[in-house]
Amino acid sequence: MVVRTLEAIFHRPLRLLILFVLVPLISIGIVYFVVPHIYKSTATLWALQPFESIGLATTASNVPVTPAQTQADALSDLLQTRAFALAVADETNLAATLDQSVRSDPLRRNDAIVQEISQHVQVQAQGTNLLVISYANRNPQLAQQVVAGVIHNYSVQIQNLFLVQAQGLLSNYQTQLAQAKQDAQAAAVAESKYLLAHPNLTGNNLLSDAQYALLHAQTQQAQTKEQDIQTHLDNIEQEIAAQGITPDSFFKVVDYPVAPGLPESRSRDLIIAGGIGLCVAIIACALYVVILVRRDHAVYNARDLQKVTAYPVIMQVPRLTSKTVPLLIKEIDRA
Repeated sequence: MVVRTLEAIFHRPLRLLILFVLVPLISIGIVYFVVPHIYKSTATLWALQPFESIGLATTASNVPVTPAQTQADALSDLLQTRAFALAVADETNLAATLDQSVRSDPLRRNDAIVQEISQHVQVQAQGTNLLVISYANRNPQLAQQVVAGVIHNYSVQIQNLFLVQAQGLLSNYQTQLAQAKQDAQAAAVAESKYLLAHPNLTGNNLLSDAQYALLHAQTQQAQTKEQDIQTHLDNIEQEIAAQGITPDSFFKVVDYPVAPGLPESRSRDLIIAGGIGLCVAIIACALYVVILVRRDHAVYNARDLQKVTAYPVIMQVPRLTSKTVPLLIKEIDRA
């Protein structure tokens, strides 16, 4: 079997070499000429502050590290929402790139748009304040439109989210403040009633009365809690007033998106295609050798001769070199 395999390989090296080289070249050619070019548009934002910055000292203990990361997380979450994705698409010609059958069905069209934007718009935080938004498409103008639409809608939505967050914090502290005022008033009333019920407690007698000391401590604790909540509420209102509700207080556009003039490099795709083609070529060469070996009925040894004839093998001529064969033929002719 080894001899037959070597015979199949070394008697047809050119065919195997052509097969080994041609298949990877075909794979690379298919990727180069059939797969369309992709154009990526990017924009860079400078995050001025963390998105969850309001009231963090009292509302959260696990604070994200950088302003860029908090805003990247917020924008990534928005990209997964249907309303945000459709709002971005309304500012672009993204629907025109879909098949006619998809465009004719509003539900399928919207689903395709949401899937395209939510899966292919990339948001990454770089460093402390840099936020990079990118999107790739066959149409460079469309890639620029989508990134610009994401920035515009993010600037609108971040204001709404800011207001919702601010109103939620204010409402929460206002509820706590109302309860704290009731508790402080109830504690003060209880202390006053105790004093009215015990008119003999004056001066040093007040300090020695354990029940009064407990009621007085509860009153002070309730008043302190009320003051703390009022302070937090005032700080949040001042912070909201200082920050404002405009996008300029959250981020600045450093690099605006532009329509790219050059496509993305396809070196990685070409290398992958060449590797796949090489694997296919190796398998094809192996199958070709197997076929040649199975179809080879030549006689190489006594065992092969026994398969084609029933005559016994009396003697076996040793393997002769190419120079010895003509001399042997001449001797046979003389005889």
